[in-house]
Amino acid sequence: MLPPLSALRTFDTAARHLSFTKAAEELCVTQSAVSRQIRLLEDFLELKLFERHHRSLTLTAEGERYQRDIAGIFAQMDLATRQLRRDRRRETLKIQTYTTFTMRWLIPRLGRFHEKFPEIEVQLTASLKPVDFTNSDIHGAVRAGRGEWPVRADKLCDTYLVPVCSPELARTAFQGEGAATLEDKPLLHSLGRPNDWQVWCKGAGMPYVDLDRGHRFESSSMSYQAALQGLGVAIGQRFLVEDDLRSGLLVAPLDLHVHSDETYYFMSSPRYAGTPRLELFREWLMEEARTTSHSFEPSGRAPA
Repeated sequence: MLPPLSALRTFDTAARHLSFTKAAEELCVTQSAVSRQIRLLEDFLELKLFERHHRSLTLTAEGERYQRDIAGIFAQMDLATRQLRRDRRRETLKIQTYTTFTMRWLIPRLGRFHEKFPEIEVQLTASLKPVDFTNSDIHGAVRAGRGEWPVRADKLCDTYLVPVCSPELARTAFQGEGAATLEDKPLLHSLGRPNDWQVWCKGAGMPYVDLDRGHRFESSSMSYQAALQGLGVAIGQRFLVEDDLRSGLLVAPLDLHVHSDETYYFMSSPRYAGTPRLELFREWLMEEARTTSHSFEPSGRAPA
């Protein structure tokens, strides 16, 4: 059987100060209220906890032992309460995306979101599996498709495909006779997007290119890294390689951009739609996407 919590708290405070007056000040109560709580606890325990002197207060042997035992409990309760209050102030937003989208587009921009909304912590997970809002606590997801989902899906940006490679490979492999084709060039493929080369070759008027050859990687991010290292020509989603193209780390040796039917969307979980953290992230993400779209207009589109 536990004694009243208020009496325990009062005892712990009075034992630390060895003063009913100082305990009353810390607890914001009267000195007589402290005395009543101590008497209530002593009656419950059927023993004395304090020796009361004319101008001082000391603990009995039982009181000293009891104070040592409960002091840690109150410290743990205080710590747990402070942590819980901090956790409530810092809300977590769970977003599911693709690995390449996350690493090459979202993370480089995420600092701007944290600057605007420092109280919202973003937890990113990457997956190629369909999003399951019903059986998960995911707030939102970035997915490529045609927008045909039974949830709110906001268009982020169109996808233009363009071959990219390192500047050195462009100088050596795209000079002389046959420079404007891919017939003899080393190709880099992404297993996560197996149809991109085929879409680009058809749109660019190069259906004769042998797409069975070349190196294959699990994700587009890996194929882009291989291109940076000069291993071959990757088929890039323009908005994901734009930063590297602007910096000169990658080049587009065949400046023909083919539009892909797949468009990137931000999907909102029906369970969390309308919650401030999700809506703030959604609005920020769409504004970042608009900025990206405005900064890029394909200079060389393949003929229709």
